[in-house]
Order: sequence, then structure tokens, then C-alpha cells
Amino acid sequence: MCAQSANPHPRCESGQAAVESAIVLPLFVFLILGILQLGLMHQARLLTKYAAYKAVRAGSLNNADVQKMERAALAVMLPLVSQDRGGGEYIASINNASDFSKKWTWPGVMSNQMPDANLKYAKVTVCGPLSSEFKGGMKEVDFDDPQWSTGGYDDWQKGQRTKLRIQVTFNYRMPIPFANWVIHAAARNKEVPELMRMGKASSGGLKSLDRGGSGSDPYAAAASRRLYILPIRATYTMRMQSNLYLTKNKLPSSNKCLFAF
Repeated sequence: MCAQSANPHPRCESGQAAVESAIVLPLFVFLILGILQLGLMHQARLLTKYAAYKAVRAGSLNNADVQKMERAALAVMLPLVSQDRGGGEYIASINNASDFSKKWTWPGVMSNQMPDANLKYAKVTVCGPLSSEFKGGMKEVDFDDPQWSTGGYDDWQKGQRTKLRIQVTFNYRMPIPFANWVIHAAARNKEVPELMRMGKASSGGLKSLDRGGSGSDPYAAAASRRLYILPIRATYTMRMQSNLYLTKNKLPSSNKCLFAF
């Protein structure tokens, strides 16, 4: 209780204001930083959608070559590519061709491999067509041959054999301090059921994360070193404009994309 005083603002009120500020200020700071981080993630999501279009276009013109598709996707995502320079994530802006060429020569960018994490910057997964959709022993599929592009009224799936379907995963390195680990922890909470996270159910029903970074989960391994990375995914479909070489490109035997078409 404050002593009576002629001062309309007793000294004890200043202590109360300090306590209230200590409680509210962290929440306010997180709110501002969280808005910035979510805004950047939304920008990354939009760019990933465009990167998926550029990647599938490169694949349709280059015999579904995964490496060329990944390079096309990475070229789109390059403005958001960042690297740890010791004091946090560093993102260099790109305003002209010279800036693009300079950033393309960053360590690991040209090879599409993060130097400090077992992850690609941009990964392309072929969702279809599958190798099982073609006759055994075939080496080449003519993209404009009607027998592959039509399946009939009762077999719609066969008509998709000359359509390249891909999923682009951009491994987004979260650059905003404090907000990055909060959002990362919320997005990868091990107590959230797999069904709610659009993943395949594990034997235990819950997502088993390696928080120590010693297992096979590269995202958890990076987070254990305070490097917070979230995958942002987008899909796209386009009709092939070049032949599929089954022996060269090794089409997948099953759809390993995280969400089906």
C-alpha cells in the first residue's frame, strides 16, 4: 500500500508499470516479429507456386530431367535464399543480373545443397507419370503418340501418362530471431497427430521428432543447431513437350508426394 502523498502519481505506481511492461513487452515484440516472419513465409509460398510452374515447364521441355527442374525452381527462389553468416541469416537482395550472378555463386547454391544442413534449397519430386504405367522394357515414350495421351472414357488415369506432375519443396530458412524457433516448434510439435499434419501415419500415431538431431530427420538436426528450416511445397502439372526416356530419368514406381493429385 502506498503512503499518502500530495503527488498524484505515487512512487509505487512506477513499479507497477515496470512489472506490467515486463509482462506485455515480450508478447508485443513476438507479435511484431511474428508478423514479419509470417509475411516472409507468405511471400515464399507465392514464389514456390511460381517456381513449381517454372520447374514443370523446364521438365516438360527437357525430358523430365529432375536436375534441370531443380535449377529452374532455385532460380525463381534465389531472392529468398539465405545463409548463416555467423550473426544470423543473411539475405542478399537481387536488383539486376549482376546481383543474380553473384548470389548464384554463393557456397552450395550452384550445386543446390545447403553447406550447413543436409538439405537442398529446392527439391523436385516427380509425382507422375509412374514407371508402372508403361510397358516393361520400354526405353522411350513418344509424348505426342495418341496411345499414351488418351485412355478412353472408362480409364481416365491412362490419359495422364504424358502429363508431368511434380512437387517442389523449398526449404525456407527462417531469418527472424525469436519468432523463428517459436513458429518452428509450433509447426513441428510432436504431440500433433499425423492426420492433422498431412503426413503418413506412423506406427505410434504421432510424429516422432528427433529433437537432439541424432536421427535421420534433417530438419530436427538443423534445429538442434539453432537453424530453423520449414519446407514449403507446391505442385504443378503440365503436358510433356519432349519424350520421356525411362532408362535415363528413372521415373518413380510410386507417388511419393506428400499430398495426392
